[in-house]
Amino acid sequence: MSETMCGVCQKKPAEVKCQECGVDLCSQCVKEVRIDSTRPGQRMMGRITSPMKSAQQKIQVCENCFKEKEFLG
Repeated sequence: MSETMCGVCQKKPAEVKCQECGVDLCSQCVKEVRIDSTRPGQRMMGRITSPMKSAQQKIQVCENCFKEKEFLG
């Protein structure tokens, strides 16, 4: 059984993939970012329209994408 190694540090086994570029990441190299949803079904005029749907989205990205995209997390 072959485990993929982290694409950033190359030291630990990968647990997740970056949702922007697809590189394998370990638990120490992953950054979790919360971004506001732009879908009309979740927000209307700045207010949350449904308590069942989150108005924020959590994505997991690598350090490179975090710096490149300038997420406010």
